[in-house]
Amino acid sequence: MKGGKCGKSRDLSLFPCSMEYRLVRSRRKSIALTVDRSGNVVVRAPLDTPKSVIDDFVQSKTDWIDKYSAQAEDRVREKTELLSKPPLWLPLMGEECPVVNKQPYGYIDGCFRLPEDMALERMIPYLRKLYASIAKDTLPARTRLIAGRMNVNISDVKINSAKTRWGSCSSTGSINLSWKLIAADLKLIDYVIVHELCHVGQMNHSPEFWAKVEAVIPDYKQCRERLKDVQKTLVRFGLD
Repeated sequence: MKGGKCGKSRDLSLFPCSMEYRLVRSRRKSIALTVDRSGNVVVRAPLDTPKSVIDDFVQSKTDWIDKYSAQAEDRVREKTELLSKPPLWLPLMGEECPVVNKQPYGYIDGCFRLPEDMALERMIPYLRKLYASIAKDTLPARTRLIAGRMNVNISDVKINSAKTRWGSCSSTGSINLSWKLIAADLKLIDYVIVHELCHVGQMNHSPEFWAKVEAVIPDYKQCRERLKDVQKTLVRFGLD
């Protein structure tokens, strides 16, 4: 949530700001207010904005902060409870993939085979490796298939553990995909692959680039939005 210059609510400065927040100053023109995943309030403000003005702004947004802080606390509580128990299912290819308790452990016959009575939190390091293995078995072949259909020459396909990108493309035509993408459904996987393939020979996000993406994925804007839900699911399960 963003606000403009805040010079009007001067009456609020008569009272000390009771809301704790983290202040980040930068070369921006207005004050911006966010609540992070953990419910912490973060305020971004111009370098020269007086602290009293920032306090006034935060104080004036108390109701908004309370609302979104409560939502963040609910998410943290839900995640904590989920991580404290053995999982019944895990996200994979856009589906709720069942978990069964039998050996050998791994991803076998369309199911996650995991130890019984072990909390999800304890399994996360193993699950990260397992997801990466599934991704390596799936995403490179899918990428090469789509590259062939698009007549795009690529030098390599690599699976990485990038936290902030679903994929990337190097200047040499190497496609990099995060293993986290394997949690998304096939349509979203294809969108990310097409996006990176369109970067081969065009390392920008110009109108021409997006026209190339749209020619293959007409509803690419909806795909971008849906990827946000996949990220939220990964966060819930501690796989972000």
